[in-house]
Amino acid sequence: MTDDSTLLQRYARDRSESDFAELVRRHLNLVYSAALRQVNGDTHLAQDVTQLVFTDLARKADQLANHRVLAGWLFTSTRFAAAKLVRGARRRQIREQEALLMQEDSPSDPAAQLDWERVRPVLDEALGELDERDREAILLRYLEGRNFAEVGARLALSDNAARMRVDRAVDKLRGLLARRGATSTAAALSLALANQAIVAAPAGLAATVTGTALAGTGTAATLTFMSLSKLQLGLAGAVLATGAGFYTVQEQTNAALRAELAGVTQGTGEITRLRQENEQLARTTRQVASLQVSEAELVRLQGEVAAQQQRLKAMARPAPRPAARASSGSPVADTLDIANLDEKPKPATMLTPVYPADMAAAGIEGSVVVSFVIDATGKVRDAQAVKSSRPEFEAAAIAAVENWQFDPGLKGGRQVNTRVSQKINFNIAGKGGTAPAPANWF
Repeated sequence: MTDDSTLLQRYARDRSESDFAELVRRHLNLVYSAALRQVNGDTHLAQDVTQLVFTDLARKADQLANHRVLAGWLFTSTRFAAAKLVRGARRRQIREQEALLMQEDSPSDPAAQLDWERVRPVLDEALGELDERDREAILLRYLEGRNFAEVGARLALSDNAARMRVDRAVDKLRGLLARRGATSTAAALSLALANQAIVAAPAGLAATVTGTALAGTGTAATLTFMSLSKLQLGLAGAVLATGAGFYTVQEQTNAALRAELAGVTQGTGEITRLRQENEQLARTTRQVASLQVSEAELVRLQGEVAAQQQRLKAMARPAPRPAARASSGSPVADTLDIANLDEKPKPATMLTPVYPADMAAAGIEGSVVVSFVIDATGKVRDAQAVKSSRPEFEAAAIAAVENWQFDPGLKGGRQVNTRVSQKINFNIAGKGGTAPAPANWF
């Protein structure tokens, strides 16, 4: 069986009327019975309380979707709703109590009946003083009529642990009732709760409650339901009252109806606001749908990405190593090694090599060692790649070196030709080549 939390989550998400109707069916007798005790047997007022509780449940579905035990929230909400209505209808209840008092089923034993009559007026107040875990155990076991296995499943307990929880809760409840003058044994109290605490709701109330609660923002529907109940109360009082009493009750009923009709006008503005919000949500949904990419389009784009990756991999394969490129011109004679100089060449202009486009696109880094001569005028001669990680970097390295300018090296106070080697690194981060400082020449 689907649990309450799942049903409430589906209603909050999808506004599923069937899920909410199932929640009403499960908990209607619990709420109605608690309401009936709170309002001293006034069936019409108990129906009003029941309507308010389930309407509040529909309105707060999002907040209560993860509530562990829904029965506990329903019981507390019933107490608050009943107290509010009782305060507003106290004078009318005093005049009509005899006509509206409901004759409940009672056990054949007169002593047991007398005990329940003492327990009934103070039962809900005592339940309210229990801590939440004990109150939920009693509500699930006696007021919803669940067996210990179902109670244990709701409270995350084993069957035996659920039985012990319920027994302890009943004993605590018995003590609270004893302080209010309703003494009894735990066994007698358990029997009374099982036989007397739940009263079947009137036929048709479930459908009425479900329809009105699902209206959500339908304030007028709720007011109409409650107004009909109060009109019936007024008519019942009119039958019992004499001349002057008839006009008094009728006038009070008419005044209440006029106040509720005035509230309908205020509710109309809220309905208009919610309708505008719904229209805005519908427009947003259409905009999101227009931005969605179809599955076929997504497959096509994935194919293009895979093809592009294959092309990049093919470009990244090492090309056949060409013959080492050397700069134009005849070899330079009378060249000294840099270690034999009195003063080393000093760089004047050192251009950064250009990163080969194919290597950059493929994300490949590398390095080239270029050997060259700095002649007596400071120009670069006879540049050639003597070592490289990939041949594709060699041309870019030589092209850059050939445009470098230096102050020539000195030997015996005379400018001379100097042979040097330079390692040039190609890094993706810089998208170009880098040249070490002259001290790193070799």
